[in-house]
Amino acid sequence: MQATNTTVDVLNRLLHDTVNSVVQYSEIADPYIPPNFEEEAAAVNGVSDEEKALAHEIADLLAARDGVPQVGVFPFWNVDLNYLDLRFLAKFAAQEQEQAIARIEQELALVSDDPEVLSLVKRALEQKRAHLVTLQGVAGDY
Repeated sequence: MQATNTTVDVLNRLLHDTVNSVVQYSEIADPYIPPNFEEEAAAVNGVSDEEKALAHEIADLLAARDGVPQVGVFPFWNVDLNYLDLRFLAKFAAQEQEQAIARIEQELALVSDDPEVLSLVKRALEQKRAHLVTLQGVAGDY
C-alpha cells in the first residue's frame, strides 16, 4: 500500500524516537548498577527489548507503505552518558520519554486515515506511557 508522505514522516519520527532512545543507548553506556538493584536493571532491559521489537514493527510497516526507514543521529551524541548511575539514566530517559509521548499525541490525527498505522502508533503511545512509569520507578527520587 502506498502511504502519504505525512504517514511515512510520522512513522519515521516514531522510529527515530524508539531507536535513538536513552534506554537503547544505556545498553552500551555500561551504567553503574547500585547493589541490590538487579530487578530494576532487568526492568530497564525489558523496556529496551520492547523498544527493539517496536522498532522492527515500525520498520516493517514503513516498508509495507513503500517508505524508507530513516533514523537521524542520536540526539544526545554530544553528552557523555557512559558509566553513570542507572537511576540517573532512568530519570533522563523518563524525561526523554515524556517528550516522545507529547510528539506522538500531537501526531495521532495525522495518521487517522490509515487504520493499520493508527493502530501501531496508538500501541506505541501506550507502550511509551507504560515505559515512562517503569523508568520513573527505577529513577525513584534520584
